[in-house]
Amino acid sequence: MPCKSSKHPITWLFVSFAFLLLTACDSFSPATRLEKIQNRGEIRMGTINDTLTYSYDGSVRSGVDYELGKQFADQLQVKLTVNVYPSYEALFRALDNDKVDFLGAGLTLTPKRAQKYRSSPPYYYVSQKVVYHKGTYRPRKVEDINAPVSVLKNSSHQETLENLLEEKHDLDIDVLENEDPETLLRKVAEKEITFAIVDSSTLAHKQRYYPVLTEAFTITEEQPVSWLLKRLQDDTLYAAVIEFMGNRYADQSIAKLEEKYFGHVGRFDFVDTKIFLQRNKSTLPKFEKLFKKHATAEVDWLLLAAVSYQESHWNPKAKSPTGVRGMMMLTQDTADHIGIADRLDPEQSIKGGANYLTQLIKRLPDSIPDDEKIWFALASYNLGFGHLMDARRITSMRKLDPDAWSDVKENLPLLHEKKWYSKTRYGYARGREAQQYVNNIRQYLKTLSWFVAERTKQQEAQRLAQAAKAKRDAELKATLAAQEALQSPQSPQSNAAKMIAEEIAKPLEQ
Repeated sequence: MPCKSSKHPITWLFVSFAFLLLTACDSFSPATRLEKIQNRGEIRMGTINDTLTYSYDGSVRSGVDYELGKQFADQLQVKLTVNVYPSYEALFRALDNDKVDFLGAGLTLTPKRAQKYRSSPPYYYVSQKVVYHKGTYRPRKVEDINAPVSVLKNSSHQETLENLLEEKHDLDIDVLENEDPETLLRKVAEKEITFAIVDSSTLAHKQRYYPVLTEAFTITEEQPVSWLLKRLQDDTLYAAVIEFMGNRYADQSIAKLEEKYFGHVGRFDFVDTKIFLQRNKSTLPKFEKLFKKHATAEVDWLLLAAVSYQESHWNPKAKSPTGVRGMMMLTQDTADHIGIADRLDPEQSIKGGANYLTQLIKRLPDSIPDDEKIWFALASYNLGFGHLMDARRITSMRKLDPDAWSDVKENLPLLHEKKWYSKTRYGYARGREAQQYVNNIRQYLKTLSWFVAERTKQQEAQRLAQAAKAKRDAELKATLAAQEALQSPQSPQSNAAKMIAEEIAKPLEQ
């Protein structure tokens, strides 16, 4: 039986029209904030220049916020664009004016910020420290402060002091505009200002560059550090940030970043840091070419120099009662293994240390992340490859990750304890010393990298100043030569001027 047409063609026409209308409405609905970011193919992070948040040395970008931001962009399958601002004031203005999508700048979540902005889950915690110059008057509580306290405009530290004004009405606050934390602490180090407030994490890192910086007292308890976003009705980006941070906690990415940027920061040694900075100027230049010459793809020259300083304080004739010798303190067996004839020869020792450390890195399991292999290799350099593997086994026994330096580092001291080393293949080892050994090198490396970067800036500034002076000298010389030529009786210009003067004088004589 043939199919009959519908008895209600108008009804079907209406249904079809309604469906098309709904589809059209859906296709023209405004895109969410997250969809707009994905459509344009980039997410914009606002930040400030700082070793903990974001820094760029001309070849490598680093910083906790940068690395987290890059991971977030990768999750969204877009490019991360980093917009760097010179001050907190400019940073927050950029967020308020939609110049950036979020702020990743090591910002603490204060009550005032929590009211105005949305925040991510915290990825680390800091307290606020009152800082002063070592050797000057030290206040031990707020009531002891007898000079202006400098803070950066729109910083959490400004908010802290403004709240304290309710209790201490005579507190003098010096709010610095268009400055960054580095400049603030440099001014304390150079005695341009008396007191300042910075985060505990910032002080711990900057003391390696400015050892005269000293903590007076802690002015706040620990506070969460979070990303900040605009508080909007459209919360799609906010929801994506919450999910992202949760995933990064779950897969240990945040724990690894904490280890990378904070794991080596321990007790500050003023004398050691000051001596190290002095030797960067006096001793390093004698061996810098050798460190650069024998650096490898796995061990750059700065790391090689840091290891050498930890081993021998850059003393080519260094010797130990245990038999290790030279700049890199090689054992005789290690020297024989890598073909080094004279351990007390600086170049041979540096070359041998670089090659041996490179071998240790390549010998490590591929399951260890590439950016953490160097710390495992340094521990092995100090206590032996077998003992390092024992520490990884103990880490596994304790249901922790044997491929994460943060976990293995915490288990190294167990190589001292019979309860644990009796279960290992190679037995007792000075694991706590190896733990401190790696931490020391990481601190030296951080300080050395800063010193070389500052030296490069100074050299470039001197080069530009010399070039400008040479240009001014050349211009002055050319001007003087031109003036001398005009004044010379033999010059064409002078003769021409004389002829014109004579022609003018003839009618006057007549």
